[in-house]
Amino acid sequence: MKNKIIVPTDLTKAADQAIKQAVVFAVVNKSSLTLLHVLDDKSPSREEANHILSNIAAGIMTQNGIHCEIIIKEGNIFEIIPYVTCEHDYDLMVIGTHGIKGIKQMLFGSNILKLIAKVSIPVLVVQEGSPVIESIKKIVLPVSSHQSFAEVIDAVMLFSANFDPEVHLYSIHKPGFDWPEQMFTNIENATQRFKTENVKMIRVKEDQNVYSLGYSKQTLKYANSVGADCICMMSVSSREYYYFAPSDKETLLLNENTIPVLCAGGGIVD
Repeated sequence: MKNKIIVPTDLTKAADQAIKQAVVFAVVNKSSLTLLHVLDDKSPSREEANHILSNIAAGIMTQNGIHCEIIIKEGNIFEIIPYVTCEHDYDLMVIGTHGIKGIKQMLFGSNILKLIAKVSIPVLVVQEGSPVIESIKKIVLPVSSHQSFAEVIDAVMLFSANFDPEVHLYSIHKPGFDWPEQMFTNIENATQRFKTENVKMIRVKEDQNVYSLGYSKQTLKYANSVGADCICMMSVSSREYYYFAPSDKETLLLNENTIPVLCAGGGIVD
């Protein structure tokens, strides 16, 4: 990680949880923090939003000794959030989702996948009920066939220097299904990268034991069984799995176990 973290907030409890998590990362890495609010018809007035966010920022700076600024914009969230994130050169976004019960929410419901797909930096998605992670000890990294899989590996490396996590490089074999050649390449490249940079890695290969169209349910079952602090995935779908991958990704993001999900590769289409 570098020095700048951004947290989009809709001023809800889910967003508050994202702020708490971002503060932990900012303190550990000595990063600055930015709170971004995009005004819409459900927002308070600009003056009230500014007052609320200024108080939050002041509290963060007083209690944690890190710089925290606020940005308030007006417009379409799917345009403003990616633009601000890119324009100001952040290296991590932490964002809150209301989970399955909050799909009615415009910003952090089912549209969370649409949003992160447009964001070009790693995005950690936390739910309102997610615990605040003080130390990332285990990351489950499902292998994919994206040509840009290195983006996910880079995202994992953001946390490796400060938290020294154990990465579970995870794959599921389905009977009668042949992996694309890119899948083997990604496994080899990830293994070599983690070895070179002294990241603890466990290679996990499971046969299909949860019968569903996609891979998310079995991945979540495994992540929960090992007590994973985080799951890492591509923000966008590969061509091979495009017909079911969006639904699979939503299942991960809104998982019932409230495991945070680190997403990377937004804006890239394989």
